Amino acid sequence: MKKKQMKASLLLASLLTLGFSLTGCTNDDYDFDQIDATMGFGSGELEIPASSTMNIPLSDILELEEGGSVKIAANGDYLFQLTGSDASSASPMISPIVLRGNSYSNTLTLNASSAAKGTRAAGSHLSFVSPKELMFEYHGTDAAVKSLKSAEVKGEIELKINLTLGGLSSAITNINKVTLTLPGYLEISRVEGNGNGIPMVNGSKITVENVSTSSNLRLTIKAKKLDFEKQDDYGKVVIDNNGSIKMDGYFDLGIEADVTRVPTSALTIGAYVNVNDITLKSATGIFDPEINIASLGDVTVTGVPDFLSEDGVRADLENPQIILSIQNDMDAAAKVSAKVISTKNGQNLATVQLPEMHIYKTTVTPVTKICICRHKTAELTAQYGAANVYEVSNLATLINQHIPDHVQITDVKTKADLSQEMTIEFGRNYNVVPSYEIYAPLAFAKDAVIEYADDFDGWNDDLDDLELSEGTYVRLTADAQNLVPATLIVEATPLGLEGTDISNLIEVNVKKGTVKASADGVTAVNSPLEIELREKVKGALQKLDGLSYKVKGKASHDGTTVTGINLNSKKHTLKLENIKVKLVGKVIGNFN
Repeated sequence: MKKKQMKASLLLASLLTLGFSLTGCTNDDYDFDQIDATMGFGSGELEIPASSTMNIPLSDILELEEGGSVKIAANGDYLFQLTGSDASSASPMISPIVLRGNSYSNTLTLNASSAAKGTRAAGSHLSFVSPKELMFEYHGTDAAVKSLKSAEVKGEIELKINLTLGGLSSAITNINKVTLTLPGYLEISRVEGNGNGIPMVNGSKITVENVSTSSNLRLTIKAKKLDFEKQDDYGKVVIDNNGSIKMDGYFDLGIEADVTRVPTSALTIGAYVNVNDITLKSATGIFDPEINIASLGDVTVTGVPDFLSEDGVRADLENPQIILSIQNDMDAAAKVSAKVISTKNGQNLATVQLPEMHIYKTTVTPVTKICICRHKTAELTAQYGAANVYEVSNLATLINQHIPDHVQITDVKTKADLSQEMTIEFGRNYNVVPSYEIYAPLAFAKDAVIEYADDFDGWNDDLDDLELSEGTYVRLTADAQNLVPATLIVEATPLGLEGTDISNLIEVNVKKGTVKASADGVTAVNSPLEIELREKVKGALQKLDGLSYKVKGKASHDGTTVTGINLNSKKHTLKLENIKVKLVGKVIGNFN
């Protein structure tokens, strides 16, 4: 008989039945060599001296797969973390608006009907206003344009006017004032004349005083901006609900002059007006561009550790989160909603509808960070801002019954926020680029259950050499000091050679197998443990090769519930004290 090997086997049996590997943590102050093996003939008991373990951290118990979905943060907290991929981006664009310019050429006759004062006699005053004439117009359709407040043009609006005044010279030497009235929304930047009179700008009116009739009057008027809040009879913008856009611009010409001589012929003015095509570069208003994001991708869940993938697991997590990041380079706010679907083996586990969420315009922040969570906490609002945290009460259903193998965010609906003005560049392809990660601290809600299962064998090499009296059994006892915020429940099954279940031969009685939870993860709670292995059939212990064991961690058990505490690989520990292994019965044979 290998006495030290027997000692190690029995000790590991006790420890591993609790679901924890204690290699390097046991106290070796005891040895079978210190026990007279012949005492087994009469005493009926063989007991290994009591020992203890060091504090065993969860990291020694809950093994993680490298690169898997469960990770350990820098502070030791366990995290379920997935990063989405293959998200589709959107490139919204609003087509340019081009106002077609117009040319006007006409001879204006200042007859009695056109003269407000009605007389052409020497010493009279002449007041004349031409009919309104079209300068430019636009007719188009774009459902994305809802209203226009202002606009900037590409290049400049250039209005050229040439008035031939020789037809007035027989009766009028100087014109007191020439007035050109333009659309009210036209913001004139500058006026250039040819030296005949002094041009002045007053809003959308240009006046030139003291104009000689002996030469032409030429004006070049330039503008870069349109202020559609100043619409009038000379220029309007009409946008219908069906997306029809109509825009026009008119002008007229006014003359104020004193008649100094009796005209010898009809008084005429040759008028030539030309306006270039006007392309709107950008505009401020209400717009509804198409923001097409079909899906945020399908992420595969990999490397789920055993303690979260066993059949009896219910991963009811306290506060799982989806962190949605949306890069938006438009000066336009938007709203987004979507569905999240989790699946396992092609079967739908859960579908969660996300609420309509706000996306900021780029002038506020180029990247909007949104936190979708089960519970809106002070920590989350401090991190993301209260307006960016959205509580979805059924979010945990995506993962709480079973850990999925796929998670997809689909049926994404994104649209501009029509309650806010925005400034856009016509013809520019903007970018709206989403990304996301699923972030779930491993903190239990009340229905959470995790499982750790393993087995230990190789005992038969030692037990096979023993002949034990009828009724002999093994008793394993210990005191557990638990800092884990979960109740731990031990189950065990005896194994024969080749890992077969031999519960028909040996009874494993977990008499005290519940380790009480630490209520705060800081204060340890003590619990006694006791497990017996008894023969159902004489000689069965000689067929025992090991134990298959399972430890269930529960948030709620026997009236005690501990929730909301993140499992920590370093801080949450289990310590076993007063570990005793007793062989109760008689050993038959000489083992010296």
